[in-house]
This record gives sequence, C-alpha cells and structure tokens, in this order.
Amino acid sequence: MAAILVRVQTRVGQARVSVQLTDTLETLAAKLQQELPSLPQFKLSRDPAHKDYLGPANASVKQLGLQHGDRIFADHSAEAVADAAGPAAPSKSHIVGMTLSGKEVVEIVEASPAKTARVPAKDVKLDEVDEILAKEDGREQLKDQESKRGFGSASIDSMAVEPYDERLLKQKDVKLMSFHAHLRKLKSVQGGGKFSELKRHDFGTYGEVGGKGGQEKGWGERAVAMSRIPKPMTLNRQKFRHVDRVEISDPAILDKFLDAWRQTGAMRYGYMYGHYEVDTQVPLGIVAVVRAIYEPPQGCAADGVNMDDDTHGETIDKTASLLGMRKLGWIFLDLEVFEGDASKFVCSRGKDSYFLRSNETVLAAHLQNMNPSPCKECDDGVYGSKFVTVVVTGNEQNELDYRAYQVSQQAMDLEQAEGILEFTTQLDKCRVAQPSENRYVPAIFYQDISEFGNQTTHSANPYLPVDYLVVSVNGPTFPQQVDANSVYTSSFPIENRMQAMQTGGMLKQHLNNPENKPFRPTGQLKTLSDFHMIMYLACNPQFWGSASEAAQGLEQLCGAVRTKDAGKATELMQSPLWTALLATVGSASSFGSGAAGGSSSSMGAAFGEFGAGTGPVRPSTAGGGGDFSDQAEQLSQMGFDKKKALEILQIVNGNMELALDMLSSS
Repeated sequence: MAAILVRVQTRVGQARVSVQLTDTLETLAAKLQQELPSLPQFKLSRDPAHKDYLGPANASVKQLGLQHGDRIFADHSAEAVADAAGPAAPSKSHIVGMTLSGKEVVEIVEASPAKTARVPAKDVKLDEVDEILAKEDGREQLKDQESKRGFGSASIDSMAVEPYDERLLKQKDVKLMSFHAHLRKLKSVQGGGKFSELKRHDFGTYGEVGGKGGQEKGWGERAVAMSRIPKPMTLNRQKFRHVDRVEISDPAILDKFLDAWRQTGAMRYGYMYGHYEVDTQVPLGIVAVVRAIYEPPQGCAADGVNMDDDTHGETIDKTASLLGMRKLGWIFLDLEVFEGDASKFVCSRGKDSYFLRSNETVLAAHLQNMNPSPCKECDDGVYGSKFVTVVVTGNEQNELDYRAYQVSQQAMDLEQAEGILEFTTQLDKCRVAQPSENRYVPAIFYQDISEFGNQTTHSANPYLPVDYLVVSVNGPTFPQQVDANSVYTSSFPIENRMQAMQTGGMLKQHLNNPENKPFRPTGQLKTLSDFHMIMYLACNPQFWGSASEAAQGLEQLCGAVRTKDAGKATELMQSPLWTALLATVGSASSFGSGAAGGSSSSMGAAFGEFGAGTGPVRPSTAGGGGDFSDQAEQLSQMGFDKKKALEILQIVNGNMELALDMLSSS
C-alpha cells in the first residue's frame, strides 16, 4: 500500500509526515515528534482555530479521512492538553537545550502530566476565626471627623471607611494592616478588583521535567526548560500580618516557663497552645490567645538550645485539640544578665542590630511552612501562616521583655525552595545559596531607601538583611483580669525538665491534692485541669490499661476540662476507667512513691476517699525530708549506681544537673 504525505503545521515549523492509511493517529503523532524533536505536547486538529480535534488515538488515517497532501495543525495550549479524554499519561518526547555548563544536549525524557488546577474554594476549610472575619463588614467611622459637606448628618466625611484605610490605621496606631484587611484591599477597585488573587513565588521543583530517562533529579547535565526556571524575586517589607497580637491568658504561664532558666541559667524553648480570636483593637484583626506552653525534649545550654526529636509530638497536638486548643507558635529564651547586677538583662536585639537572628528567621519560616493558614484566595488553598514567634529577652531599659514576630510570605517561599535560604554567622544577615550544576538559584533583590530618599535596588549576592523577612506582631499582652475558668493549673511538674521530672509518684502526689475530694467537685475539676498532667497521661497510655481505654479516658477527661463541667469530672472519677488508672498508679512500685514520701502501694491507702473511698489516709504534701528516690531511679536507668546517685542527690538537694555532673566526673 502506497504511503501518503500529511503536512503538519506547528509552532516550531511545518513537518511532512509519511504514513500508511492503516497507521493510527498515535503513530502519526510519534512520527511527528521524530521529525521535530523539540516539539512539546500537543493535540492535532483539522483547522487552525482548533475547533475540530482529530481522534481517538487508535483511529486509522483512513478512518480519519486524511488524504495525500492534507494539512493539519498542532495545538500546544495548556487547555488542549488538559482537556484530553481520560487522565494524561506521561509521554516521551525529545528536549534539545543547553546545560548550565554550556554543553548542548538532546535527551529523551518523560514529560510530566499537566499540573492540576487550583484547589476549589469549596474544598478549603477555613479556620473558625477566618470564617467569622469573612462575614464582618470591617468598616469603621473615624473619630472626631467634622462634616465639611453633605446633607444633614449623613455626609461624605462622616461615612465609615474601609479597614485598610491609612487614616483609620493611623488613628488606631496600627503599623501593619491585618490579613483580612489586606484581602479587602485586593478585592477593592484600589487593589485591582474582585478577581485579584494571592500569588506565591514559584521557585519551581528541581527535576520536575525529569533527567536522563526521567530518573535524574536536579538541574545538572540535562536540558533545562525555560518555563521551569524559577523567576527572580524582589524582597519587599510585608505590609500586613496574619496575626496582629499575642495574648498570654495568665502571667503565671510565662513565670513557670522562666523557672527552668532561673534554676539552671540555660536557654529553653517551648510550643504555645491556645486558640485564635477576633482582635477588637485592629480592624479585622486576629489575636492568638496562649493558654499553655509545652516544652519538648531539648538540649539546653547557657548560649543556645538543641531541638531533639519529639516522639510524642503528634500525641500532644491531638490531645490539645481535645481540649479545644491548637499549636499557636513557639517561644524561646535569649537572656543574659549583667555581671554586677543579676536583676538587669543585656539588650542585644533592636533596630540597630536585629530583631531575629538569621538562624531563628530560617527556623521560623520552616515552622510557619509546617503550619500553613488555609486561604480560598490562593491557588494552593493555603497562604501564609498564623504561627508566631515569641522571644524573651532584655529591652533598652535592661528589663525583662517579651516580643512577638512572624516572617513574611516571601521568607516562607524562600525556605520552602529546598535550601535557597541559609543562615550565617552574621546574625543580622541571611545568605542566598549559590547556584551550582545541580541547583539553579534565581536572582534575589531587595529594595531600600537611600540617604537622599531615593528607592534603590540591591542584589542579595550572597547576603540580605534579615529585617526584610521579619514582620512585627503586637504583644505579648496580658488580660486586665485573669479569667480563672480559662486557666489551667500548673502544680504538676512540667515535661522534659531535669529539675523535677514527671513520674508516677508525682502523679500520685498531684492527685492527692487536699482540694481533690468527692464533696468538693470544683476542687476535683481544678486538680484535673492541669495541662501538663493531661499530656503526661496522654503520653503514657499504660496508666489507663489498653490503648482503646486510654483513648476513651482521655476523651472524657478532656471533655470535662474543656467545658469546665464538674459533673462530667465527677462522672469520670466514678467510672471503671478512672478506678483502673488509680489502681495502676497506686500499686505499680516501678513508678515510685513520689517526692511527697508516701510509700503505701495500696490504692485505698494511697488515694483515700478520692480513689475508692476506703479511708481518709493520704500522703503528706509537706517536704518529705529529702526523699529523692524517683530521681535516683531515673539516674540508675541512665547507667549510674542507684545507691551512689541517691547519696549525691542528698548532697546537692535534688539538683539533677549537678548530680549528673558529679556522677559523670567520678
């Protein structure tokens, strides 16, 4: 059978393809790619307007009605490829280009399927505070605004202004508008109209187009498609923030957090848990209300902290959600006292130095990327983060101070781009990674105002000021009156501290609180409403029995604490689950008797009327004459001699760090 010639018009030129009448459309397309190796994905149609596509792929040339000399057209638009029937299977194509080293290459690679469209707005689950603010009008009247023209009281000057109006922000002493005010501005005529969208900087995904055989990652010795090369970025100071203020619900929360530094002089960090509320002080603002601080495993020193792996991280987050809380941010100490006056603190942070160090900025960006904020106005369904950073440090008056920050969306994009943003030994500067054969790094710029008031552009080659990435947040502030119902007690030892470790004995001592009696439901609820005790029970399900019993018991416990319902607390204490927990704590000698010194292993004797109602016997809550058996047991599990450890603990009055030093040096 004689072959026929079909002319195909493409964006890279015209090709003449020789095919048999029995050949399929798929064969025709494959021969076309052999003729034009640089041709990207396409669909074939009869007319240049692409109103009549050829198909299906297994149809023969004769069935399609193509004759010798016919001219067809290739459509390369993204819509044409995306609208193809069925899922787009990866197809092999030729790529001709130059490597970063200047070598010309021709490679056969597997072209990736077209990227999925934006996340539908209906599939984005907003945070509760975002849903509330989205329904708010947000407009406010300016104070002391005199009417200069108009009719009666309804004049132009007395009308309410938008939440992003500079006059309103200045009147309220707000330096940065809220995120929801920023959204309103984008959707306004001033911001570009209701179709304006939030865009994140696309740095591309290294190796997305594929390498040799579609296997090699990185840019390396392969062709680079211009469409995949990341675009340059110009850093601007962000004019909005996702969280406008941080509030600590009780000053005692921070005071307890500082206790470890007071006892050891070592730095420390923790994660703040609480909830988000509408901030009435900022138009359409959000306030992060901190109700507890969880301290994960960490290696502490006088000049820094090492973040150790936390095997209980997911359990902590899940249990916090049962309490109606979520992770709001992280807090760390950076304190140094004067040599001659321990009541004064060195001021190392400020406008003349830095607000966040470069390593802290990169870490904050990483944590914010791990905790993104859902957003319907962004293609990805997320934009920015409500995760905040709080620093405890000295201020200009050499007093103890607390400062809150976030990093910008551009900082998050840089950190997410696989190591483009690096921290340096220059505390006030971050470093932009240099390009290599295996990594393409786009140009990064930042703008500044010169001494003459002109806007100048600088290249971040290789350093950029950290301040361009940092966004200031108000606070932390404290409520004028502490709400007792919203505060968790903190008499149970705080997790991962060496000075007073969490043990079964300490749990027994905590439950033997004098207020914890059946005829005092409020006292019982207060005893149970201890954040650190609840987390200890969540991380040690063996106290409850089985995993299913632990999940059921925690759900009931957290439900009673969350709703502050003394009736639910009493119901839990009378349940078999709680009885089994008390029996485990009271009878298991491996958990120790606690620092209070009670040695009875009987549930009735240990817990008295709170446990099973068998008697009023209760261990003394006074100091037990230096009983450090729990700490000695802990040291023995670390490989030290228990008897020797107990002797040293008696000498250092229970100071675990001193005991560890003495045992290690002996």
